[in-house]
Order: sequence, then structure tokens, then C-alpha cells
Amino acid sequence: MPAIGRRQLIAAIALLVPSFARAQVPGMSGAAGPMPWRKIPSVTVVWFDDEERVRIVREAVAYWNRLFAEIGTPFRLGPVGYAAGLIPADQLTAISQQVLGGTRPDLPANIEQVAGDIVVALSDGDFISFGMRWPPRQKALVAIKSNVRYPLGLGNVERNVVAHELGHAIGLRHNSDPAMLMCGRPAPCRPDVFAGGTERFFPLTEQEKAALRAMYPSGWPAR
Repeated sequence: MPAIGRRQLIAAIALLVPSFARAQVPGMSGAAGPMPWRKIPSVTVVWFDDEERVRIVREAVAYWNRLFAEIGTPFRLGPVGYAAGLIPADQLTAISQQVLGGTRPDLPANIEQVAGDIVVALSDGDFISFGMRWPPRQKALVAIKSNVRYPLGLGNVERNVVAHELGHAIGLRHNSDPAMLMCGRPAPCRPDVFAGGTERFFPLTEQEKAALRAMYPSGWPAR
């Protein structure tokens, strides 16, 4: 990408995605990382005994791909694979605490070794679900807590938590609107706002859609 084009892209995203400049630090971790993917990222679900949870991940990926088509960006999430197993709950808890504390954990070796660019670790542990990226390594981790723990056991919550954390893996940060998918800390919205008797995904803001078009424009990926 020409230098002026890259500066314009960074400026556009900086207006739409808070703390964009900070997220440019190589190896930046945490709940966002709005550096664009350089390829279609494949998705691997790591879990061991519940096809229903894997189905929810597939539906969340399909939701994002429909949205990308609707907003006119060529970016997509790639095929969803499956790896039977379990990432240790204490490891995911420790990473969650680091992410929430604003520190930058290194990419764990066992996560790096999982096939797939976005690793979705479904867990039986009790921690705050998170999504984070290691952009220079083209790797992301989405970790979802046990669905028998509050509030994931409520109707419609887990599907939106998965979609929300995938949003971070794609490159979006939190907003403060509880009616929107990416609402989150430091705003007071929490996952229980997704609860309901109807299966549906919450929407994105127009600013987030514009940010995605800026990160993944018609010429993406740049050669």
C-alpha cells in the first residue's frame, strides 16, 4: 500500500476505533487489536463434548460473513474446523485477568500449535470471556467461559458473547451502547443484556461498519 494510502487508512480507523494508535504496537494484546488481517483467517473450535456449542460458533461465523457481504467488504472469516480437546481453564483464567488488566501476554505455545488462525476455546471454566490477537503472528484467541455459568446459561447470551469476542478478533473495540453487539467495558453493559427468548444476534453501529470498511476496503488484501 502506498505510504499516503496507509496514513489515510490509519487516520480513518483512528477516528472510528478508540485507542487505535496504541493498538499498533507490535504484539498488542487485549480486547481489540484493530490491525487488519492480511488473509482470510480460518477458525478452529477447541472443545470436547457438546455439538450445540460448536453449532453456536458456526452460526456466529456465518453472522459475521453475512454482515461483511452486506456492508460491501471482501473480508470474510474462513472455514470452521474442530479440534477435540480442552484448553486448561486455569490458563484461560490467567490470560483473561491479564487482558482485563491491560497487560500483554505472550502467545502461549499450546495456542500457537492449534491449527487455525482464530482459535475458539470453549471452556468449562469460570472467567470473563475474551477475544485477543497477536497481529504479527496472524493468530487470535477467543475464549468462552462455561455455558452453565451465569450469564451464558441464559437464552440467546452465549451466541452473542461468541459473536462479540469474534468481533475483537476481527479488529473491533468496545462501544458504550447496550443495544449493540460490541458494547462492553468500561461501559456498564454486560453480557446479560443479550438475554432473550428469541435467537438473534445484536447489530453493529454504523461507525463500526465504517471502521470495518476502512480496515478491509474493496482492494483488500493489499499486495
